[in-house]
Amino acid sequence: MKKYLILCTLAMLFVLFGCEEEHAFRLHTAPEYYQGRATLPSGQQIEMTESDRTNVLDACYPEDAIPDIPDGERQLIGTVTLTQPLTTTTSTDVFPTATFFEVDNQAYVQCQADTITYMKQIDTLPNSLIAYRDHAVPSSETSKLRNAQPHERIHFTEEMTKPVGNEPYPKRSAFEQTLVHVTMPFNGSFEFTFESPESRETITLPIDESSRQPFLSLGLGTEVTQDAKQYGLHMSPDQTLYEDVLRPKDANFDRLLGARQASSLPMKLVPNERYPLFSFSFIRDGKAHKQVVSITYREETLLRGDRLKTKMRQQFAHRRHVVTHELALLGTESKDASFLHHANAETVQFVFQAIDRSKAVATAGTPAPTPYLTVFEGICAQTFDVSYNGDDVFLTNTLTGSHFKLLRTDAERWHDLFNKQKG
Repeated sequence: MKKYLILCTLAMLFVLFGCEEEHAFRLHTAPEYYQGRATLPSGQQIEMTESDRTNVLDACYPEDAIPDIPDGERQLIGTVTLTQPLTTTTSTDVFPTATFFEVDNQAYVQCQADTITYMKQIDTLPNSLIAYRDHAVPSSETSKLRNAQPHERIHFTEEMTKPVGNEPYPKRSAFEQTLVHVTMPFNGSFEFTFESPESRETITLPIDESSRQPFLSLGLGTEVTQDAKQYGLHMSPDQTLYEDVLRPKDANFDRLLGARQASSLPMKLVPNERYPLFSFSFIRDGKAHKQVVSITYREETLLRGDRLKTKMRQQFAHRRHVVTHELALLGTESKDASFLHHANAETVQFVFQAIDRSKAVATAGTPAPTPYLTVFEGICAQTFDVSYNGDDVFLTNTLTGSHFKLLRTDAERWHDLFNKQKG
């Protein structure tokens, strides 16, 4: 369990390994607070057990990461996404997204944590995935382009007439001659460049491991509303709806004149090489404009060693959350459960500082009206029993039974903050 503390703050590391005095913090990985789901190549999704979630965290421990993707045909088994329902918000990224695959019957995992990507050789797969090894599918090492067939182009225009979004629905149309299919490689990203004599803008599209599809269809489309006319790259993983759109910052137009595909398209996208896809012309503010849209495939940069560990510390050092609760946590509660009280950012900072300043004592007090406190940092967590003796505040490590007393000034502020919840 000590190995995971690298994902907590450096302060916690110093506390655990560099000090003789007993300290309150004993943050540890807590798979019981995670939920996990695996997406198989077929699109089927399966729930992950707690032991599976532990296996994923073990697999993505950032030690012994390998520098390169192994040679040979990659057999994709499944991608697991873990979330912490008690702490996850729309502004926090899930961790980790773990893609399991095999090369020559040797298992590997690629772990993605926000902008950090690393890869490891592993001894075993999560138990829930072992049964699906025989259903693994080859995953392309490269990205390829394919021209759309005539019937696919017609289908593109038909799908673009269907309503998407909110009412009043924008009126959509497609330029069928621009439709292409891109084979999705194992990892990396695509860059789409919109270039004219006056400007150049590049939009990056990461390959989403949690919803990996074998290919992506894309073509030029327009959306017209009462307020604006906009062009963009309309995309679909299954040739339906084409509701995902990539646009440059200024994608407005008054009248679109036409579009044409590039004279030749490569079958294979060589990494870091830019290839024109199509060009189109339009009128804006009475002036004619021309844009050339190009595609570039960027291979993933794999991190390892000290650089990986440093990045992980930087990313997770300040991901903190504090919950007080009347009932013991089972890990599967909704974040909105009535017995949970989530601290605001200022209170979170105070709680971590107060715990760090607390002193070990031999006894505790009487259970507080809200008797539990759970703190989260990165993928780590720790629960305390809260008790009072007069104005004194005690925190007891629920795993070790060790007691800690807050400093008097911290105890005063604690009562001001948390007893108001019951007032």
